This record gives sequence, C-alpha cells and structure tokens, in this order.
Amino acid sequence: MRTPRAPVGQPRFLGYLLARGLSFVGDNVWWIAVGWSAAQLGDPRLTGIVLAAAGVPRLLLMLLGGVLADLRGARRIMLAADLAAGGVALAGAFLTTGDARPTAALLIALGVVFGTIDAFYLPAANSYLAVLLPHHQLPRGAAIRQLVRSVAEAGGRGLGGVLVALGGFALAAYVNAATFLLCFAILVLVRPKYPIQRTAERPRMRRALGDGLRYVAGHPLLRGLAVVTLVLNAVSVPMETVGLALKAENLQWGAAGYGLAAGFLGGGLIAGGLMGTLLRPPSRSGLALALWLVAALPGFAGLVFATDLWLVCASVAWWSLCLGPSNAILSGLLLTATRPDVLGRVQSVVTVLSSAMTPLGTATFGLLVGFTNLTAVGAGCLVCLVVTAAWMLLTPAISQAELLPARDRGPAPAEGNPALSP
Repeated sequence: MRTPRAPVGQPRFLGYLLARGLSFVGDNVWWIAVGWSAAQLGDPRLTGIVLAAAGVPRLLLMLLGGVLADLRGARRIMLAADLAAGGVALAGAFLTTGDARPTAALLIALGVVFGTIDAFYLPAANSYLAVLLPHHQLPRGAAIRQLVRSVAEAGGRGLGGVLVALGGFALAAYVNAATFLLCFAILVLVRPKYPIQRTAERPRMRRALGDGLRYVAGHPLLRGLAVVTLVLNAVSVPMETVGLALKAENLQWGAAGYGLAAGFLGGGLIAGGLMGTLLRPPSRSGLALALWLVAALPGFAGLVFATDLWLVCASVAWWSLCLGPSNAILSGLLLTATRPDVLGRVQSVVTVLSSAMTPLGTATFGLLVGFTNLTAVGAGCLVCLVVTAAWMLLTPAISQAELLPARDRGPAPAEGNPALSP
C-alpha cells in the first residue's frame, strides 16, 4: 500500500490550481474593465445596471448548474464553459477595438452572458477538486486553492488596472479571453483520478434539484455552514467594500488613504490564506472555524469604530488575516462532509447564498447608511457577527464537526476511498 503524494506534488492538482488561478486573474481583469467602462457612461443608474447584470443569471441558474455538474460531470461543464467564455470575451474585444467604445447595451449583454456561463462553471469548478485528490487530502487542497484565489484576485485587479490604462476595454477583454482558452487547454489534460461512482439511471433534472436541496436542508452541518456563508456575505462584505470607501470619504483620507486600507485588507487575505495552507487541519474543525471568527471580531470592530487611518489599516489586516484560515476550514468542511454524488448541488447552494446575498446585502447596507449613519450600521453588522459566532459555538453540529472522520486522518492508499471509484 503506497501513500499518495502531498497535494502540491500531484500533477493533476497542480494543473487544476493553475487553471483556477488563471480563471480568477481573468475574472478580475474583466470586472475592472467593466467597472471602469460603466463608470464612464455618465449615468449612475446605467452604471448600477451594468454591474448588476451578471448577478441575475447567476442567481436564477446556479442551482441548475450544480445539478448538471453532478449528472453530466464537472470536467465536461468546465471545458464547455471555458470555450464559451473565451469566445464571448473575444467578441467583446473585437467589438471595442480601435475607436469603438463599449456601450451600455453591450456591457449589459456581456454581463448577462458571462453571468449565465458562471452559473454553470462555478459549481463544477468548486466540486472538481474532489475527483483529483484522495478524501483525506481534500482539506489541504481546499486551503491551497483558497490561497491561490486570494493571490490571483489581488494580481488580477492590479493587472486589470494596468491593461485598461494601456489599451482600454479591448485589451483587457483580449487578455481575459486568453486566460479562458489557456484554462481550456490545461483542463483537457487534467482528467479525474478518483471518479465519482454514479447510478446507472440518472434522475430527471427537477428530481435531482429537489434531492440536492433536501440533502442540504436535512444535513445539520451543511445547513449550518450555509447559514454562516449567508451571514458573512450579507454582513461583512458590505462593510469591507462600501463601508471602507465611505469611511475614507467621511474622514477625508483621499484615494491614497483608501487604497492603503484596501491594500492592507487584501494583504491580510493573502497572509491568512498562507496560514491556512501551512497550519495542520484541526480535528475539531467546526470549533476552530467558530474560534477564528471570534478572533477576527476585534478587527471588524476597529473597521467600524476607528478613525485613525493606520488603526483602520491594522484592523482590516487582522480581520482578513483571521478570515484566511476560516475560509480554508469552511471550504474543507463543505468538501469532506458532502456525499460525492451531490457535491455539485451543494456547492451551487453555497455559491447562490454568497452570489445573491453579497449584492443584496450591499444595497441594503447603503440604504441603511442613508437613513442613519455608517457607524450605526457597522455596529449592527458587528452585532450580527457576534451572534453568529456565539450560535456556532453553541450548535453541536458545527462546534463538534470534524474535518475528517478518524479513519480518514492517516495516510490513505493510492486507490482512494470507498466513496470514490479507483
């Protein structure tokens, strides 16, 4: 019985990481270009519509995307999505080359198409990790993937700004298309090592969707993790984005001050992601997840109440640093606690909660600030996080959750585990 190599020593996993990293870079290049172009339209209402266009198909179609990933295979969905996205990005680049500028109609149309592609791609991409690594290595693999995401997103935003400055929307779109086509080429080579066993008879789409939703609703741990995902995206993200920008404006820090604080926030996420990969996965992972959130609360409080720029920078760095290991644990729990044949559907439910609640939470946050003030709304967000952390500690399904059953903690044979076919 030979022991499989660590995740970073497995070519399939490295290929998957490279493809996901390129995808994250391309996504952020694209949205920097879209955001800049939308801001140039001269109408705040149009800008808001453009930026919200991709969210609608994600919300409406994501659950269907999870069903297809389970029934048809995640790799097949990813390959088709990469080809489609590359073609759409090339079309957008071609239509805006030269003196042509992206119109509101074009940006909205591109947003709807990309949102539709994302609805099918994201559940497949998030669940595909489970067929590349043995079960006992999934927590470490999820942590490494989280680190790659943090680094790639930071790099993609910076690259997007440079590309827009050098060549406008068209150049950013060409680069985005290249990342998708490279992802396709890589994934052609990255085949499953631990294919999921499926029944010979595939259920109908409606039945499969209902089975997936009932599975999440009836699983105490997954149900609890879904609630945690919902709260974090609806409460903390608006304060990190809109709240930080409004604080910089209210305290007259200027663009340089806001950029500095945002840089500390991103740097903390990268450092936290690195911690998540280096720290040994805790056996009582649910408890560790709750304790990391408790540890992060002083950082969030500093973001809400502090007025000194450097104190806010330190606060957001601490907050995001603690989020790194917690995100890794959360991803690992979702992968290891889910039955393999419904993994795509579970990932789609979690992604819907984050994709749908982030814009809704941001809009609600802005309205509440308009009616009251930033500090009051931020304090309300802090209270929500405190209550969530306390609930996690008091809920046995979460606080007693283990990242892996005892039988899976030691080295596993190369043939995989009973849940996966050899």
